[in-house]
Amino acid sequence: MATNRPSSLEKVAARQRRRDPDSLLVEQLEKAILRNAGGLEKFKKEIPLLLRKAIDEVIDSARTNRSTLNETKINERIYLGTKISVQLRNRLKLAKRRIINPCFDRTEIGIQSTIGQTWSVPPELVGNTCLLVKSDEKRAICSVGTIMIRDEVLNAIGASSGRRVISNAGMESIRWILKDEPLPNVPS
Repeated sequence: MATNRPSSLEKVAARQRRRDPDSLLVEQLEKAILRNAGGLEKFKKEIPLLLRKAIDEVIDSARTNRSTLNETKINERIYLGTKISVQLRNRLKLAKRRIINPCFDRTEIGIQSTIGQTWSVPPELVGNTCLLVKSDEKRAICSVGTIMIRDEVLNAIGASSGRRVISNAGMESIRWILKDEPLPNVPS
């Protein structure tokens, strides 16, 4: 006797159609990142090491006699963010600058890095997916997540540059690939 109930595959397809399109884009971004990284286990192993090396190169203990990022200047911390973005793009086989990539449905992707509590987002990233990287040197942990940058996830414009920070509500929207993973010790 045949039933008119939808199959489980039909239920899944219907659920996906009802899902927020931003969530689908963020999920696609995460899958593409992990595919380009060689899988979650490889990503989990290599990305914290990449971050640790970048931090240590900026601190440059041997030449500067410094031991933490707190001892660096603001321009060195800005350089660290740029360095991390460039190295992630290379490691994940992403095009230079923000990218337009067919595997991401022609969605621009930004990479934002912080050593603080939240990210400073430039206005040109609003409406685009973003890879967020957070390094906490004191606690020796790092996190990497994806998010769709929308006005709803940002605080009001504060700086004259138009940069905004991700709000508390926005923090809840981050889809974490790595969350509070240990930053490895790298021998000098």
